[in-house]
Amino acid sequence: MRSRSSKHCKPTTVPREERKRVAGVNVTLSWPSKDASAPPKGVTFLLPGAMISISEYNGLRDVILEQHHLVVSLYVNVLWPLGNNHRKHAQDVKKVFDALISMYAQLPNSYSIVGHSVGGKIALLLASIIDPKRVSAVLSLDPVDLNPIEFSNEKGPNLPLDNDIDSNKYGSIGHLGIFSGDKHSDIVHVVKRREHNVAKEGEKEKRIPIILTCTDGGLGIPKTHDAEAIHNLHPATNCYHHAHAGHMAYCDNGGGLAGMLMPDVGTKEGNEKSREAAHNLIRQILGS
Repeated sequence: MRSRSSKHCKPTTVPREERKRVAGVNVTLSWPSKDASAPPKGVTFLLPGAMISISEYNGLRDVILEQHHLVVSLYVNVLWPLGNNHRKHAQDVKKVFDALISMYAQLPNSYSIVGHSVGGKIALLLASIIDPKRVSAVLSLDPVDLNPIEFSNEKGPNLPLDNDIDSNKYGSIGHLGIFSGDKHSDIVHVVKRREHNVAKEGEKEKRIPIILTCTDGGLGIPKTHDAEAIHNLHPATNCYHHAHAGHMAYCDNGGGLAGMLMPDVGTKEGNEKSREAAHNLIRQILGS
């Protein structure tokens, strides 16, 4: 049995929510506390799929709020601008964060990203080349690397998922990054090396989790440019396959109008399991 819409989320009340224009971008700020003076533990950008309302991701938002993070959401319009669209949205995230830390002194100087579909690719762009020094964790849910191809080009260059080339006792894997886990069953991390974040002798390396998920897909998503294809060329990432789930499985209600254009290849059970798995990954990378 195939599932078009999950409609699984119960209505929730965000402790405090603001809709405002920040750095020229319309954003929704969902705060984990009603107390405006209470500093959040962290900041997480929640980036939706192409042309999908941010209200479709309230389930993911609520799990992020459970981790006491400020959730910053913005709409991803893939029809404008016509050129460098994905990088423009990534630059918007960077600009918004710059503005937020000047507006709210209690915010930390780094942020995490949870992105779905095109939002997942934008998250990777931020971690790769747009703002690598400040991205602290990435969960890219079923990313789509198209228009243009930047991480899954088998016959040409790809953007790195590390902001420096280095090696360690576990061995280098070239320009795509380095493996720094203790064993292969660990989450694989990309090491970010920068002046204020270089591990000193005897200290544990600071590591940035970049986690991908892959579903059974949907209309117009080639397997050559999905999460598994990205992971194959960037083994410093970690990739989970969510079987029997469709591309819109992470949305609360099938993706709304955008979801109507993409037949759901997932089963009801598969979609529900993938959402719960995504929730657990958020808890894992942000900390319970």
